[in-house]
Amino acid sequence: MLFEVKDVYYTRMRGTPFAVEALKGCSLTIPEGKITAIVGPTQAGKSTLLLTLLGLFRPSRGSVLFRGQDIHQAPFDLEALRLRVGIVFQSPEAQLFEETVGKDVSFGPRRKKLAPAQSRHLVQESLEAVGLPYEEFRTRYTASLSGGQKRRVAIAGVLALEPEAILFDEPTAGLDPQGRQELLALLQRLKTEHQLTIVLTSSSLADVAMLADQVIVLHEGRVVLSGSPRTVLAHAEELLALDITLPEITQIALGLRSLWPALRCDVLTLDELEEELVRFLPHAASQETQLSSP
Repeated sequence: MLFEVKDVYYTRMRGTPFAVEALKGCSLTIPEGKITAIVGPTQAGKSTLLLTLLGLFRPSRGSVLFRGQDIHQAPFDLEALRLRVGIVFQSPEAQLFEETVGKDVSFGPRRKKLAPAQSRHLVQESLEAVGLPYEEFRTRYTASLSGGQKRRVAIAGVLALEPEAILFDEPTAGLDPQGRQELLALLQRLKTEHQLTIVLTSSSLADVAMLADQVIVLHEGRVVLSGSPRTVLAHAEELLALDITLPEITQIALGLRSLWPALRCDVLTLDELEEELVRFLPHAASQETQLSSP
């Protein structure tokens, strides 16, 4: 496993009147080379969990392991971890601080004291990987970019560090439907082409059901469900009660349960829903025929 979280507790603003227990006995594993989606409503502890994985928050109880080593026990090097595992925040403005795109993306290679030629190569490769042509964007002012472009530049800046894994906090927040689809497709491509482990948070299963290999559902700082997207969607009614947005296909299947209570909700595509309906429609047609017979 890349990460293991074992019975972790963490309190925000500890020791103040505003203290909030954000993680309460949280335990989970993050497999290497996969896409893991951390899903939950607002204040579930999703962002806190990401920062805990990077050692930016230290648990009051429990442990966080990276490749089997406790990240808070000597001789573990937290600074080295943050070079191997990057993070892209929900608001890209939070991590764009250089005047131009090229300078911003080159921050990581410069921090690693790479030779100028190698740094320039990484900047070009990273910008091209996120769909921003190097010659067109390297001299652009970061302040002039659109929200979607800023997000891509933030991702490119993390890619330039050549990480093993990238954590994304609500990567589709604020994007229109087309922008969401483009970003999710980019994450899938990055995972495949760069052999990355990707962890992302979301309040919506609609965004991640077709992307994630593993879904972990958080509620009030605890893991309440985990497994493949299909395994988690089988609990559609529980997810709705947690205020988690379901994929449209799942919502349709759930609505049809008023007619056929045994209808499965763990369908991911329209074709799967149609196949599931075939099991019930002949029976429904037969019932209708019997009722209309004199």
